[in-house]
Amino acid sequence: FFYGYIVLFFGSIGILFSIPGQTVGVSLFTDPVKDALGLTRNQFSNAYMIGTLISAFFVTKAGRLFDKFGARYVAFFASFFLGVSLIIFSFSEKISNFIQGILNVQSWSIPFILICFLFFLIRFCGQGVLTMSSRNMVMMWFDKNRGKINSISSITISLGFSISPIFISYLIDTNGWKLS
Repeated sequence: FFYGYIVLFFGSIGILFSIPGQTVGVSLFTDPVKDALGLTRNQFSNAYMIGTLISAFFVTKAGRLFDKFGARYVAFFASFFLGVSLIIFSFSEKISNFIQGILNVQSWSIPFILICFLFFLIRFCGQGVLTMSSRNMVMMWFDKNRGKINSISSITISLGFSISPIFISYLIDTNGWKLS
């Protein structure tokens, strides 16, 4: 019984850690990232859509990995690769400038393609795989009272998603949107 609530807690935390890959997390970075990369709002939104659609095609493959290796491994690696993706994302302006310098091209297409790829990574790892594995982990643990546990988990997640924009906005205002 006690272990079940630990699983519920960590499953809910896992979903909250997916916030950088969720729309609520990405939306706070829209203006600083699009301005740094020289993209219009439409280009940024289209890159987000393309990254999301591509990631949706691969989430079913991650579901097979979940069935094969289990929740712990899939959630761990999704968290790890989400973190790596976010670190790479924080250097997106430098990566874009580096690629443009090598190719000797000043075009919106290079940061656009780069950010499509980065959106694919954070949407796939965060919103897709980490959320899926965390929710399934909680539901697999509880045979009895699954509906009650799902409602407790949903309430916890809703509160976390409601608070996260305030916290992330504070971090952006304090530290900026990138690591440099």
